[in-house]
Amino acid sequence: MITSAAKTGTAERVLAERRGRVLELTLNRPAAGNAFDAELYGELADLLAEAGADSGVSCVVLSGGDRFSAGADLHDLAAASESRRNVARAAYERFLGRLEQFPKPLLAAVAGPAVGIGFTLLGHVDIVIVADNARFRAPFAALGLVPEAGSSATLPAILGPQRAAHLFYSGEWLSAEQAVEAGLALCSVPVERLGAAVAALADRIAAAPLSSLAATKRLLAASRAIDARAARRREDEAFTAALAEPGVVPGLRTIAEQIGGRASEGR
Repeated sequence: MITSAAKTGTAERVLAERRGRVLELTLNRPAAGNAFDAELYGELADLLAEAGADSGVSCVVLSGGDRFSAGADLHDLAAASESRRNVARAAYERFLGRLEQFPKPLLAAVAGPAVGIGFTLLGHVDIVIVADNARFRAPFAALGLVPEAGSSATLPAILGPQRAAHLFYSGEWLSAEQAVEAGLALCSVPVERLGAAVAALADRIAAAPLSSLAATKRLLAASRAIDARAARRREDEAFTAALAEPGVVPGLRTIAEQIGGRASEGR
């Protein structure tokens, strides 16, 4: 049985709702802009593992309500304790492994900002539908960091090498219209229609035989997963080296302190 278990106080980090053969997973850290911390990575990894093994689930939808995700929680990246950073990194690796290997159709409904990991994880999603207010940003270079989640392979493949390089180097925003034009998203809809549009598509997909959906997913994801895993190994080495650069972790810590509870890669 799929449940939403990770909690902060009384607030669940991920809301999980079954609707027929569709599982909807909604990020639920609104005070932090749905920023990813170790616990959120771990909860999503567990839920994806359960959904992948559940024969009653044919399709999964990932959303963030009115704000998809502000990226990685800088409190974890800039933690004074190396052990906390290691815990967060291990949870991130487990989540990415589940995401790369997820065996069923995976959809994303994106409204508002999708920053850092909130942007790069979309390289592993089968179909992305965006609200007209969605926008995307990869701020890694400005933070002294590097691309992650295999995005140094997935985003050039989706967006084209020059557009991806521009986004990574400049940290500029990509609009919903640009995301559709570039192939990152299938379509853009008014924000008030996003939930209904994604639900209707998920229901249509989930009506097909699960065996056919799973076989098709294997075929579609095979080369992407190989390239993404190789890219992620390179990225992990570069990320570790970046954190060792003088001033990077103290700089992240300063940003985290400045923005308090909204400690994330971007707002």
